[in-house]
Amino acid sequence: MDESRLAVNIRSNIFLWVFAATVVPLTLLVLAVTQYSERQHLEQVDGQMMTGLNYMISEIDRRLTFERDVVEALAVSPSMQAFESALVDVDEVHLDEYEIAKDDLTTFLEEFQSVFLDVGTIRVLDDDANTVIKVRFGSRLDETVTGIKPYAYSESEAVDDFFFGEIQSLLPGQVSYVLLPASRNEFGFDRTAPMLDAIVPLQDVFGQTSGYLLVNSIGVQIDRILELAPRLYSGKLMIAEINPDLRERDGLVLYDEAQGQVFSTAKDTRKNLSDVAEGRLLEEVLRQPSGAFNTENGKYRIYYSEYLPYPNQLISWVIASAVPQDEISAPFARIRIAIILFAVFALIMSLLLANYGARRLADPIIELAGNLKAYARGEPLSQNSSTATSEIEELQSAFDYMAQTTREAEKERDQAELMLLQSAKLASIGEMAAGIGHEINNPLNNITALVRLIRRELPEDQVEVHHDLVSLQEETERATRIVRGILDFARQVPPKYTTIHVPVWVDESLALVQQMAADEGVSINTHVEPGLYVEGDSTQLQQVLINLIINAIHASPRGSSIEIEAHRTRDEAMELSVCDQGCGVSDEVMPKLFDPFFTTKPVGKGSGLGLSISLGIIQHHGGTISVHNNDFGGVSVVIRLPITAQQKPHD
Repeated sequence: MDESRLAVNIRSNIFLWVFAATVVPLTLLVLAVTQYSERQHLEQVDGQMMTGLNYMISEIDRRLTFERDVVEALAVSPSMQAFESALVDVDEVHLDEYEIAKDDLTTFLEEFQSVFLDVGTIRVLDDDANTVIKVRFGSRLDETVTGIKPYAYSESEAVDDFFFGEIQSLLPGQVSYVLLPASRNEFGFDRTAPMLDAIVPLQDVFGQTSGYLLVNSIGVQIDRILELAPRLYSGKLMIAEINPDLRERDGLVLYDEAQGQVFSTAKDTRKNLSDVAEGRLLEEVLRQPSGAFNTENGKYRIYYSEYLPYPNQLISWVIASAVPQDEISAPFARIRIAIILFAVFALIMSLLLANYGARRLADPIIELAGNLKAYARGEPLSQNSSTATSEIEELQSAFDYMAQTTREAEKERDQAELMLLQSAKLASIGEMAAGIGHEINNPLNNITALVRLIRRELPEDQVEVHHDLVSLQEETERATRIVRGILDFARQVPPKYTTIHVPVWVDESLALVQQMAADEGVSINTHVEPGLYVEGDSTQLQQVLINLIINAIHASPRGSSIEIEAHRTRDEAMELSVCDQGCGVSDEVMPKLFDPFFTTKPVGKGSGLGLSISLGIIQHHGGTISVHNNDFGGVSVVIRLPITAQQKPHD
């Protein structure tokens, strides 16, 4: 995966996580809270609207109650009672008295209408339901229609047996409501009145019905009440009549603000409640007397309540208000727009944050991936750039630690393999050297013995011969020493463990080479931890230390110094180092330093067995020996020995 794809993937993941973990839950939470708040708001609106409708109904009921009280008072007024008495006693003899009483009552009714403008037409009927007095809008109407009675009628006779039978069943002295015959409809034959007429049966002194007071209310005051009623949330009012006993009035729309139809005008029977909200309002009213519902298209919420305006009739009015849904949900529509804008803003911010976060995350990850590949190829690692992300920084540290420890482990493994190979090489060479040493040692002993005999018997004047024999003896002794070293190398005698006081042991070893160092002009400095003890073969370990010091002296230029340091490590080991300031060892020579007979010294200056023998001794003690170039330009030889013996000498 290349860097761009990695960055894109990280950016996508960060965006998805940020968006899913913050924006989506927050948006859903806000929407849920908004939805809950909207439901609470709708409940409040429903309560306000129903309260408004109930208040309007109470005002209408108060007005109609007042009108009934006025009609009852009018029925028992002195003028009405005087006319009633004259109407009962009317005949040819008392006709003049009747006319006077009629004129007085008509005048009173005219004055009454000038005060009560909501009253449209007032009629006084005789016991046969014929109109004897008719006053309309403060003016008397008298057609002077003759009949079978001695007095004239104010309008034509009402030929309607149902109407006559209906009013005869009314209780005297109480206001009831009836619908006038079509012939007496004040709004014409093709129109219908908005309200039923109030009627009160009149009684004579004997308790018999002597006539009827019939008052028509045109609803002007109801229009006034509806006009002044507050319009919550721009609601449009409507009133319709439910009259299951009279089909032409059942569902009749009495008031429709949306269509400009007021209450006091004539009604068109074609406008019916069943056409409102696709008949849903009529269904809801028949199901329950008050409530609210939404129209099918969702544009309006209709609030309604049923009201019984006529005490003696099973006729009700449905008072409804159609409120646009937009008016109710307007605040929450703005909130939803704000939520959408917030979501868009959050989306943009999430993308920006994802891009920024991807860069912050991708760059160190890409560097880390490059280091992984370089590590796999064995190439040098680049320095990881710092990052503010603690997890990535921890990952970088873990990788650096892994790389460092793995390479150190590989180095130690290579060193161990080298040492193991060296040990195997030493073992095989030791076996061969032991055989060769024994074979060479006997002739060398014989040569030495013969040289001594020859020198003893040779005359003193043979100076040159004596000189040659001395040289021969010296070479033989040198060969003998080489053979002895080979035998010592081959034998590898197991160590005899004792407790060694390291500071004293180092001083004793230095005493043996101090003169050599002084002759070479090299100083030796020691840094030994006081009270340091180690278990080992003092003689063998001293041989190792002396070999290392001698090698350091030979490698050091005049005026330089050798540093010997010994201390206790945390893992309960003694670490002893011998550091010179020579010219160091090349990479080609370094792997061969422990090979037997390998030496960098001039011919005749060394056998090449010192480090090999030292390696064997240290390995027999369970320790390690390593060589590396130091910062002073020379070589440091480091010995690590366990403080406590790892193995015991064999018996």
